[in-house]
Amino acid sequence: MAIVGVLGLIGGTVVAVRAVAGGDGDCAGGVKLVVAAAPDIAPAVRDAAARWSATKPQVSGDCVQVQVRAAEPADVANQLAARAGGAINVAATVLPSPADADVPTVWIPDSTAWIVRMQAVSRQAFEPDATSVAASPVALAVPDQLAAALNANAGTAGAPQIAALLAKVAGKQAQLAAIDPRRSTAGLAGAGLLYDSIVTEPKKLVDVVKAYRSIAVAADQAALNKSTGPAQVAPMSEQAVIAYNATGPAVPLTVLPIDPAVTLDYPYATISGKPRANLEAAGLFRAALTADGNRDLFAKLGFRAADGSTSAGYPAGRGAGTAPVTVKPLAEAQKINDILGYWNATTAPSRVLTLVDVTSSMNRPMAGAGSPARLQVLRKTATDGLGLFTDDSELGLWAYASGLPGGKDYQEVVPLNPLSQGQRARLTGAVAGAKAVGTDVCGLYETVLAAYKTLKEGYKEGRSNTVVVFTDGSNSKPGMSLETLKLELERATDPTRPVRVVLLGVGPDVRQQELAEIAAATGGRSFVVTDPEQIGNIFLQALIRTS
Repeated sequence: MAIVGVLGLIGGTVVAVRAVAGGDGDCAGGVKLVVAAAPDIAPAVRDAAARWSATKPQVSGDCVQVQVRAAEPADVANQLAARAGGAINVAATVLPSPADADVPTVWIPDSTAWIVRMQAVSRQAFEPDATSVAASPVALAVPDQLAAALNANAGTAGAPQIAALLAKVAGKQAQLAAIDPRRSTAGLAGAGLLYDSIVTEPKKLVDVVKAYRSIAVAADQAALNKSTGPAQVAPMSEQAVIAYNATGPAVPLTVLPIDPAVTLDYPYATISGKPRANLEAAGLFRAALTADGNRDLFAKLGFRAADGSTSAGYPAGRGAGTAPVTVKPLAEAQKINDILGYWNATTAPSRVLTLVDVTSSMNRPMAGAGSPARLQVLRKTATDGLGLFTDDSELGLWAYASGLPGGKDYQEVVPLNPLSQGQRARLTGAVAGAKAVGTDVCGLYETVLAAYKTLKEGYKEGRSNTVVVFTDGSNSKPGMSLETLKLELERATDPTRPVRVVLLGVGPDVRQQELAEIAAATGGRSFVVTDPEQIGNIFLQALIRTS
């Protein structure tokens, strides 16, 4: 008969089980199929494995031993990224490369979003055709006292509900909460919903910064459940809300699916590079897991079938209906990257070295007669920009133009230090007092390279290490060429210690292609601004999209 037993940990998370065909020890020496499943779906996968093991499956005459481990998708992604020689941002320490025996053959994360994120690290990470085994819509989990205020009867949570929720948050009548979007697809979808609902025009970017910083961030679903109260609203899967309500909490929650819809789709991904026998066993178990005979195991835990339908035993109620839903996984790479970039830039500490052009041309009008001087516009932008950084960020300021004191093309004005109240005051004072010098010769290339190396030498994990360059022209100092700069940046690049360069060109004299090539060499971005009213918004976009 099948037996179930404790095995161990993966990534420090809860262990699942082992299902062995036949009696104890009957499958010793057989094909071992290790399955790492998201903790919410692992119990159903475990029960399906036990059923399948009872049929005594074989591969080429060898019995199959199935081991199902409950593992947070973020932890498995971190492990697989290390295996591929890369890294993935899951708010965790980068792991050493694991032994092959420690890598599962099958991974069932909660969403295709994880497959997309991993394929950005390694396109060869998985075998083709990651079949979905279940589905659960992402929803706002809303307590009763807030449901009416958010018009939960509308049936979905879109821009109107988000506007009502943010008004409650501003009035201290509600609290936003979420699992860190870097570690949770539901959290990622929630962050995307906030952004899409708030940023209806560029100047609204500041509002999404405020919204993100108001969120109480939980490490995982268990921590989020513990913090749930009568005023807390959080993005969760429909299944997570059902499971929470099944515990008989003092504050039950109502399911309010988000609009536009996002669905957790639980892909069955087979890891590449495994022995043929393991891959064959993975294919057999996938067929068993997705068979109609196992739908009851998923339904009773609150999961829908892969097509969005429900079946007998599904515990409907409190907004979770039995009608089929359209399955819409979060699978667009650019969308995922944008949301993570917005989140990182607005919530994670940054480490930014800002370079300000102080050549004489900075005294010229930015956009023709009557418009403010370029340096004046940059002063306001830099001062306003200080408010976008968290207190545990680090910022420093350099000025650059040929012939500065010391004979260099650049000068440290404010050393790179944490943003204490004193550091903010020093930066504000330095920016307000910045003046253009009497030369238009600019050693842009040498300055960018020096700043890049400075940030790389003091690189700090968990931060966006970025050089931000304000310029109104281009490199005008003889010597280093653009090709030489790009080559030197390429030589200095370390994928494990990424430093990005963001360049903002102001005024009509900027060489856009030159800035774009410098940015591209570091994975950064470049922007050219001719309208003084737009530079603040573009500055925020620049910081967000390179984090």
